[in-house]
Amino acid sequence: MGWYAVYCREMLLLWKKIGRMGYVFPSIISPFIYFFAFGLGLDGRVSVEGGYLPFLASGIIGMTVMTNGFQQTASSISAGRLYFRHFHSLVLSPVSHVAAAWGVVLAGMSRAAIFGSLILVVGFISFGIGIKSSTWFAGVLLGGFCFSSLGLVVGMLVRQVDDISLVNSFFITPMTFFGGSFFPIQNLPAWLSFLAGWFPIGAINTLLRANAWSGEAWEAALILTGLGGVFFAVGVYLYSHYSEY
Repeated sequence: MGWYAVYCREMLLLWKKIGRMGYVFPSIISPFIYFFAFGLGLDGRVSVEGGYLPFLASGIIGMTVMTNGFQQTASSISAGRLYFRHFHSLVLSPVSHVAAAWGVVLAGMSRAAIFGSLILVVGFISFGIGIKSSTWFAGVLLGGFCFSSLGLVVGMLVRQVDDISLVNSFFITPMTFFGGSFFPIQNLPAWLSFLAGWFPIGAINTLLRANAWSGEAWEAALILTGLGGVFFAVGVYLYSHYSEY
């Protein structure tokens, strides 16, 4: 049950932050802007099966899961290591390395699910957009697992908290705009469409938009599980070899 103590610690920190406008507002303002700007500006101009607004809503939820799962986990770990200097107390605790890493990742998954659900509520109230099938929950949870595990790895590796912005610039932002969140990747040039097909955000979007558990949905779930498992294993390794010096 060591993971549960770590999870509760992370969620308690979130609870203390969540009432502050400076924490919640930046996490949801960009998705809201994208939602209304693209939704009102491009609805009817982009042809996709099922309508553009449901397509866009799923993409923005996937984007929210990705950014919150990664950003908050990486920032929490790196700040604890480099600024607040309390991360070593977690490393020296009797909690096993795997359990501690799982508690951190599970908290990241919870953050991703909370903010992703907020966007869903806005979409439902504004445009009547809802959940299509159980694949939606798999997309949120597996996407949160994948990107929270990546946040664990990056949080353990960076030498300064500001270095996370480099990962955002070179990996997270390109996936946001070229991973099929705002328009189908088939609309891209062939070479870029091929590269975008390997982005994990594409697998999240596939699950969020699926009407049932088809072969494509299972493939997307396996991709997120496999990538998340690799990131988690690397994160546990880095955690087990962590040193203050």
